Amino acid sequence: RQVNGAELLIQLLKNQGITRVFGYPGGAIMPVYDALYESGIEHVLSRHEQGSGFAALGYAKITGRPCVCIATSGPGATNLITALADAQFDSVPMVAITGQVATDVMGTDAFQEIDTFGLSLAVTKHSFLVEKPEQLASIVVRAFELAQSGRPGPVLIDLPKNIQLAAAVVKPQESVLAGKDDAIDDLKIGAAIKLMGDCQQPVFYIGGGVALGKAQSELNQLLELVGFPVVSTLKGLGAVNNSNPLNLGMLGMHGNPAANHTVQECDLLIAVGARFDDRVTGKLSGFAANAKIIHFDIDAAEIDKLRQPDVALLGDVKLYLRALLSKLSYFSKEKFSNWR
Repeated sequence: RQVNGAELLIQLLKNQGITRVFGYPGGAIMPVYDALYESGIEHVLSRHEQGSGFAALGYAKITGRPCVCIATSGPGATNLITALADAQFDSVPMVAITGQVATDVMGTDAFQEIDTFGLSLAVTKHSFLVEKPEQLASIVVRAFELAQSGRPGPVLIDLPKNIQLAAAVVKPQESVLAGKDDAIDDLKIGAAIKLMGDCQQPVFYIGGGVALGKAQSELNQLLELVGFPVVSTLKGLGAVNNSNPLNLGMLGMHGNPAANHTVQECDLLIAVGARFDDRVTGKLSGFAANAKIIHFDIDAAEIDKLRQPDVALLGDVKLYLRALLSKLSYFSKEKFSNWR
């Protein structure tokens, strides 16, 4: 039989490996709830949409996979905003699906109509408004790809009620991430190695991007090889082996004095998956003021946002750390014995 848009959505979620969703029903999303019934996907009912959003966020943090939260139009969608903002700042992959009034009454201040697309842009990695039935399949695929690719984050799909009820149309769609380039810039690797060799008082500054990039093993191999001290942000804690005697712990406003003094005295700061947050830097102009900067990050928006690096290594941190290790197969630690 011909399926409708809501039933197609459920099948597309299954195709993405989704077995559990978190939500709270309402009129504009009811066709999706009808399709969920006996679909095999578990629905976890919250008592408030914000609860659905935070439950999905926690589930995604634990599994490392995108999780889905569902809400209706108007207040249902607005109640998700805080959870989406948290996911955006913590780089958590999520897909939020919100009901919307039918396309033929959008813009008329229909019951529980609100510009969910516009409201969500500031707190999501990307937002979609499905305007035609034939867009649904490609948008769902793109949403999950975007939520997981590069720096992870939340994506929202605003789904009008008439699209949920319309006959489903599926068109083959090329992956939005096809042809993704993971090439390593050897010239920049060489420039980073030169800075590491020329410095006198280096320190690694580790952020949450190391764990997100599953680069803990490569990071600890590099730290053992070069013997530089290392400090971490709150989100970076746990990436560095506790057995490392040069692991000085957390820096910043609530950090350890040793970590902060070391950063202030360094002449080379190697930032790996960290974003120079104000809780870490305090007065930015005085933060590691005499240090050259090497900055590893997958998010182009973080490079040169707050501190201009001398060498920027933009891309997959795991691949860049591997490349650096291969070029630094031997590294003399003796020069840094006084600093240690």
